[in-house]
Amino acid sequence: MIDRLIRSALLVLTAALPLTIGACGRVPGQFEILNDQIPATDSCTVPINPAVYQGEGTLDLSIVRGDAASAYFFFPLIENNLPSASSGSLDSNEIQLSGFDIDITALNPAGLAPSVAAVFQAAQGTPQVHYQTAWSGGIASGGGQLTAIVPVFPVALAQSLLASGGIGGGPSVTVNLHIQARGTTNSGSGMTSDPFDFPVDICNGCLVGAIMPCPYATAPSNLGNSCNPAQDQVVDCCSDNGALVCPPTVATQ
Repeated sequence: MIDRLIRSALLVLTAALPLTIGACGRVPGQFEILNDQIPATDSCTVPINPAVYQGEGTLDLSIVRGDAASAYFFFPLIENNLPSASSGSLDSNEIQLSGFDIDITALNPAGLAPSVAAVFQAAQGTPQVHYQTAWSGGIASGGGQLTAIVPVFPVALAQSLLASGGIGGGPSVTVNLHIQARGTTNSGSGMTSDPFDFPVDICNGCLVGAIMPCPYATAPSNLGNSCNPAQDQVVDCCSDNGALVCPPTVATQ
């Protein structure tokens, strides 16, 4: 009788083990990056608007400044789908965001120019293509949302690609940004979001609009992306002894 009870208990424990192990991992859909939001046109602020986003990006290496914080920024809309768990003023399932993990890989590596392929090969295993960046903010449980501004493409990598000479005027290289958010719930559970993949086309000059000597006499027509002129939108530039200034300086009236 005792042997039968022991065997039954072992069977119950064995059956429960996969559930316990599964509960310790990331549960899909609980913590998500929904899309890449579009910043406001007149200031580098990122609204929460699930219906307005972009599905791919463009990076123009010719516009990247050496003192920029990043050659490309990602604007994730992040959602916390953990069940609402409020006790008084504390939401135990609120996620306190701590940062992001970013991996950069070239799509269709066999089609890259040899000089470009060499840049990506040299960058393997370095912080240029695999790194973490910090961010903060609380995301309420039960569907709470938060946006962020995430540097996802190091300036040094952009400069190496430009120097390789293998990037043309039209988008000729596409990279994939593999992005995950990290955080901790108020109850102390570590959380990693579902991975989000975002393609970015890379070019040398494809986002440059009008070019005139610095300064412009009047305001330019194309101001570009409000957070970073080197990405996603056409921007007018001026030439200062051969160096591009984008958007251009404008003469005081």
